[in-house]
Amino acid sequence: MNITRRDILLVFVIWGLVGVLFLGAVVALREIGFGTGPAPQQPNVTATPTLATAYTPAPSEVTALTLYPLAQKEASGWRNDAQLVSCRGTWEQTAINLVGKPIEWDYRFYSAEAKLLYFVTVTPGGRVNGTQHLGSVNRPPPGLPVDDWQVDSPAALANWLNAGGGHFLGSRPGIELVAQLSVRSADSDPEWTVVGYDRSTEDYFSVAVQARTGDTAVLAQRGEL
Repeated sequence: MNITRRDILLVFVIWGLVGVLFLGAVVALREIGFGTGPAPQQPNVTATPTLATAYTPAPSEVTALTLYPLAQKEASGWRNDAQLVSCRGTWEQTAINLVGKPIEWDYRFYSAEAKLLYFVTVTPGGRVNGTQHLGSVNRPPPGLPVDDWQVDSPAALANWLNAGGGHFLGSRPGIELVAQLSVRSADSDPEWTVVGYDRSTEDYFSVAVQARTGDTAVLAQRGEL
C-alpha cells in the first residue's frame, strides 16, 4: 500500500491532536508515517451528548459501517484471527454539500498470531482490495469492538459539522476532511476523530465523537471558524 505525503500529514494530525502542541505537530508530521504510536492523552474538554442540528449530510447507503462486512470478509480470508483496529475515509476538496458523499473506506486489521497488519480498501461500488503490511508489529494495536460501534460515519460527520466544522468548512471550501474510527487503548470505547484540514494554511478543526454514545467534544483547532 502506497503511503502518500497527504496520508502522512492527515494521519499524524488525527493521532496527535489530543494533548499536544499542534503547531509543532503539524511540522513534525512531515517526517512520520502511518503507525501505531502511543495513545494520546484525553482532551480537557466537556463532552456534548446532543447537538443542535444545523447541518445534515446527504443520506447515503454507502457508509463506513455498511461497507465493513465486505472488508471483514476479505480480512478473514487473509487470517482467521484478523481483528479490526481502525477505519478511515477521506473527502478531498470537499464542501458543505459534498460532506458525506459516497467514498472508499480504508480498514486496518491486525493478526496477533502473525503479528501483521492488513489493509483493506472498499469502494462505494463494493470493490475490495487487500494488502498485507510488510513489517511485523510486535506491539499489537488495540482491537476495535464492533459491537460498540453504534455511531456510523454520517452521524459522526453531522456532529463535526454542528460542533463548528460547518463554519470552518464554509469559509474554506475545497479543504480535506478525514474521519477515522479507532480505539486509543485496550480499555477505551471506539471513537471517531473527524478533522478538517486546510493544506494551504495548515488550519484544522478536530472533533471526537464517541462511537457508542455519540458524545462529542471539540479537540482542537487552528484558524478562525
